[in-house]
Amino acid sequence: MMAVDERSCLNCTGEPCEHATGDNPDYCLGGSVTPEIHEEVRRRYLDPEIHAIYEASVRSSALCSNLTRVQEIIEFARGLGVRKIGLASCTIMLNEARTFARILRDAGFETYGVACKIESNHRSDLAVHVSEGSQDTILCNPIMQARLLEEAGTELNVVVGLCVGHDALFYKHSAAVTTTLAGKDHITMNNPCAALYGHNSIYRKRIQETVDACRADLDSRPQSR
Repeated sequence: MMAVDERSCLNCTGEPCEHATGDNPDYCLGGSVTPEIHEEVRRRYLDPEIHAIYEASVRSSALCSNLTRVQEIIEFARGLGVRKIGLASCTIMLNEARTFARILRDAGFETYGVACKIESNHRSDLAVHVSEGSQDTILCNPIMQARLLEEAGTELNVVVGLCVGHDALFYKHSAAVTTTLAGKDHITMNNPCAALYGHNSIYRKRIQETVDACRADLDSRPQSR
């Protein structure tokens, strides 16, 4: 458990920064922001490319209480002034990606999609050595998804249900600004927060099994220095 005086927003019991009341606790993380760090981050926001993205996101988030995420992405893209949107989709969510693409085209955008199983790589093709699962399983290829969307000249990319980790690789290699429409969750019908809402009820046993196995594994490893 973290100490209560550790500077982490996870330890905060109120919302002073949300409402600018000034009633921040002594251990508020904001207290660790030095003038130098503040100015460094401020300068990053003033970079023309970053500033354009940030202004578009502020505009869409100002409307988000009355918008679905589909609408919010449309507003974000409109604010950026882009015309061509790339969809990096899981193969099992291609129907959702196609529906989203139709909506985007109705809104005036061009769309281009690349599914995760592109090239049909096996583990041996990408030097993957893990014991779990079948060696014949076709692997996801998020770096190729990012590369092909770059070749297509997409100006904004949207992730539609890529696996955990595969999405991280896509974000890392995407040449265009990337946002997310959906996170894949096989158990909760692609609603990851359902596991949080039900962590003390319907999903309690399932989550606890994973937590216990992970804790045992980490405890068995040498302590890092």
